[in-house]
Amino acid sequence: RNLSLGTKGEDVRQLQIFLNSQGFTVSTKGMGSKGLESTTFGPATKSALIRYQVANNIKPASGLFGPLTMKKVTGK
Repeated sequence: RNLSLGTKGEDVRQLQIFLNSQGFTVSTKGMGSKGLESTTFGPATKSALIRYQVANNIKPASGLFGPLTMKKVTGK
Protein backbone atom coordinates (compact mmCIF):
# COMPACT_ATOMS: atom_id res chain seq x y z
CA ARG A 1 0.00 0.00 0.00
CA ASN A 2 0.99 3.62 -0.36
CA LEU A 3 2.45 5.20 2.77
CA SER A 4 2.25 8.90 3.54
CA LEU A 5 2.12 11.39 6.39
CA GLY A 6 -0.24 10.06 9.08
CA THR A 7 -0.16 6.40 7.97
CA LYS A 8 0.29 3.87 10.78
CA GLY A 9 1.31 0.24 10.65
CA GLU A 10 4.09 -2.33 10.68
CA ASP A 11 4.92 -1.44 7.07
CA VAL A 12 5.81 2.08 8.25
CA ARG A 13 8.21 0.59 10.82
CA GLN A 14 9.78 -1.55 8.09
CA LEU A 15 10.21 1.54 5.90
CA GLN A 16 11.91 3.39 8.78
CA ILE A 17 14.23 0.41 9.36
CA PHE A 18 15.11 0.44 5.66
CA LEU A 19 15.74 4.20 5.57
CA ASN A 20 17.87 4.10 8.73
CA SER A 21 19.90 1.15 7.39
CA GLN A 22 20.57 2.95 4.09
CA GLY A 23 21.88 6.13 5.72
CA PHE A 24 18.68 8.17 5.36
CA THR A 25 18.24 8.69 9.09
CA VAL A 26 14.68 9.15 10.28
CA SER A 27 15.80 10.41 13.71
CA THR A 28 19.10 10.49 15.58
CA LYS A 29 17.47 9.77 18.94
CA GLY A 30 14.13 8.68 20.36
CA MET A 31 11.28 7.32 18.26
CA GLY A 32 12.28 6.68 14.67
CA SER A 33 15.96 6.32 15.49
CA LYS A 34 17.86 3.13 14.67
CA GLY A 35 16.47 0.38 16.90
CA LEU A 36 13.50 2.52 17.97
CA GLU A 37 11.64 2.70 14.67
CA SER A 38 7.93 3.39 15.10
CA THR A 39 4.73 2.46 13.31
CA THR A 40 3.79 6.09 12.61
CA PHE A 41 4.69 7.92 9.38
CA GLY A 42 5.43 11.40 10.70
CA PRO A 43 7.33 14.44 9.42
CA ALA A 44 10.74 12.87 10.16
CA THR A 45 9.87 9.78 8.08
CA LYS A 46 8.68 12.01 5.24
CA SER A 47 11.90 14.04 5.37
CA ALA A 48 14.09 10.91 5.32
CA LEU A 49 12.04 9.46 2.46
CA ILE A 50 12.40 12.66 0.42
CA ARG A 51 16.19 12.50 0.90
CA TYR A 52 16.11 8.87 -0.30
CA GLN A 53 13.98 9.81 -3.32
CA VAL A 54 16.28 12.70 -4.30
CA ALA A 55 19.39 10.51 -3.95
CA ASN A 56 17.78 7.83 -6.12
CA ASN A 57 16.37 10.22 -8.75
CA ILE A 58 12.77 9.31 -7.94
CA LYS A 59 10.49 12.06 -9.20
CA PRO A 60 8.59 13.69 -7.81
CA ALA A 61 10.48 13.48 -4.51
CA SER A 62 7.28 14.09 -2.58
CA GLY A 63 7.75 11.97 0.52
CA LEU A 64 4.98 9.60 -0.62
CA PHE A 65 5.96 5.93 -0.54
CA GLY A 66 4.09 4.99 -3.70
CA PRO A 67 4.67 2.71 -6.70
CA LEU A 68 7.89 4.33 -7.99
CA THR A 69 9.62 4.34 -4.61
CA MET A 70 8.28 0.88 -3.76
CA LYS A 71 9.78 -0.50 -6.99
CA LYS A 72 13.19 1.00 -6.17
CA VAL A 73 13.13 -0.32 -2.59
CA THR A 74 11.81 -3.82 -3.32
CA GLY A 75 13.10 -4.33 -6.84
CA LYS A 76 9.55 -5.32 -7.87
